[in-house]
Amino acid sequence: MLHSYIIELKYAKGKDSDEKVEQLRQEAITQANRYAASETVQKAIGTTTLHKIIVVYQGMKMVVCEEV
Repeated sequence: MLHSYIIELKYAKGKDSDEKVEQLRQEAITQANRYAASETVQKAIGTTTLHKIIVVYQGMKMVVCEEV
C-alpha cells in the first residue's frame, strides 16, 4: 500500500452562512492535522504517503473538498 488517508467530514445546515462554512472548514483542517500528528496514526501509516482530505457539506451540497 502506497497511500494512507484521513478524511474529515463536516456538515452545515443548508441555511448556514458562508462564515459558518469557513469556520467548519478551519475546524476540519485543525482536526485532520491533530489526527495526523498523533502517535497512533504515525505508527499506522508506516512508510505510506498520508493524505489529509477535508469535506464540508452545506445541506445536500458539497461546498469544500480539498487536501490539506
